[in-house]
Amino acid sequence: MSAATPPTERRVSARIGAISESATLAVDAKAKALKAAGRPVIGFGAGEPDFPTPDYIVEAAVEACKNPKYHRYTPAGGLPELKAAIAAKTLRDSGYEVDASQVLVTNGGKQAIYEAFAAILDPGDEVIVPAPYWTTYPESIRLAGGVPVEVVADETTGYRVSVEQLEAARTERTKVVLFVSPRTRPARSTARRTPRRSAAGPSSTACGS
Repeated sequence: MSAATPPTERRVSARIGAISESATLAVDAKAKALKAAGRPVIGFGAGEPDFPTPDYIVEAAVEACKNPKYHRYTPAGGLPELKAAIAAKTLRDSGYEVDASQVLVTNGGKQAIYEAFAAILDPGDEVIVPAPYWTTYPESIRLAGGVPVEVVADETTGYRVSVEQLEAARTERTKVVLFVSPRTRPARSTARRTPRRSAAGPSSTACGS
């Protein structure tokens, strides 16, 4: 390359450049930095436990690693026995019946949300997002080409949005309502594909936290 040739510009894609930094991770990094400096800080950012993984879980993971059955590629959707266990737990704890074939195992709720949006959103599709919500949810929507539409809930309603609020936010471009439950830690949420006729109509679901 001659001296007159400008160096190749290196940058991330416009899609990635358009999203914001994770506020959760930024707060968590700040808290950890203050702790490392000796400050008496309690971090409430990432929702990470302040205790080590229980011994019985560690031991079960070690035993699983020793089993040659798990020394091969895992099915993309998750181990069949794990999917069956998740379906059984969902029925037991939530009273919601799903088949194991409808379960997709991910490494976290945010991945589940992102993959759901990537699968069903087209550019310009709107997603109704009740607030408060995890700060990365709108960025997952934008990464998939969608448009987040915030609907605010507060303590007077127990942080539940009303059907009237959902209907007021709904347009011809509405495709998903992302239900977020701030009452659990970490939050449990449901990304619900919504028919055009009603923002609160029956639909298929994808769950995560």
